[in-house]
Amino acid sequence: MRIGKPEIDDQTAEAAAGWVARLQSSDATDSDRRDFDRWLDADPSHRPAYEEMRDLWSDLKGLSQAPRKRSSRKAAASIIGLCLLAAAAAILHIGGMTDRWRADYYTDVGEVRTVTLQDGTRVDLNSDTAIVVHYSQSERRVDLLRGEAFFDVAKNAARPFVVADDRVRAQALGTRYSMRVPPSGWGEEVQVEEGHVEVATSADSKVLEAGEVATLGNDGRLAVTRRDVTSDTAWRGGKLVFSGRPLREVLATLDRYRHGRILLLDDRAGSLAVSGIFDLADTDKALRILEENLPLSVTRMPGLMVIVRAR
Repeated sequence: MRIGKPEIDDQTAEAAAGWVARLQSSDATDSDRRDFDRWLDADPSHRPAYEEMRDLWSDLKGLSQAPRKRSSRKAAASIIGLCLLAAAAAILHIGGMTDRWRADYYTDVGEVRTVTLQDGTRVDLNSDTAIVVHYSQSERRVDLLRGEAFFDVAKNAARPFVVADDRVRAQALGTRYSMRVPPSGWGEEVQVEEGHVEVATSADSKVLEAGEVATLGNDGRLAVTRRDVTSDTAWRGGKLVFSGRPLREVLATLDRYRHGRILLLDDRAGSLAVSGIFDLADTDKALRILEENLPLSVTRMPGLMVIVRAR
């Protein structure tokens, strides 16, 4: 909690941290500083976010250079302890540990696996996914706690098959389909590869056919579009397929399969079109290919962050 300060969302905080690191580096250019000024002016929340991250950087830097006095060591120990507690809380939440504790089946970041449920339904679990299975005499229900799962449903007219989270319920009408819960918690998607699926929220309902995708909006309504569902679910075979997709979308997808974060620092780079097939088990190679074939600069902080910007 920030007492006396406006709340700063995670995306803005991450971008601000990236700017602090970028401007502190020895290779920062005048172009970088002009891009930074434009970013500051783009939204009123950007300046306070940057100032907070800059102050934190200065505090940590000052702490590392402080004289080795008893009081300094004690202060350092207190700060490090608080940082460790904060990091542990973040790992539990962002890393999905609480969801995994609740789950019947789950995958780690970068892992894809297949499970077969007691009725013969086959479930492919994408990276960082957790599900809970509730089977009764009248219904087969799977709660999607996080991530994305693809369902090849065993037919049983007497026991409907339903996938749900807190806002969306997707009932199979004899089908193959997937459902995804984005990390933000909004914008759930249901994609149908075969058959039909009835998708419902508290404010809307749609029946999807093969090749259709329903996306939940913030107003609780469902937007239905047509997409290449086979390409979108190529992760089941260990591949990520993109055809003319914007770089920001490609990086967001790669980010789901790796530890640490990918930060895109400017819209100019984010709008670049990307087509290709990548191995989801080697996202570092995918980033190298993007850097070699697009006007991009990629800065790597191993295990922590990858910063991408226009070159």
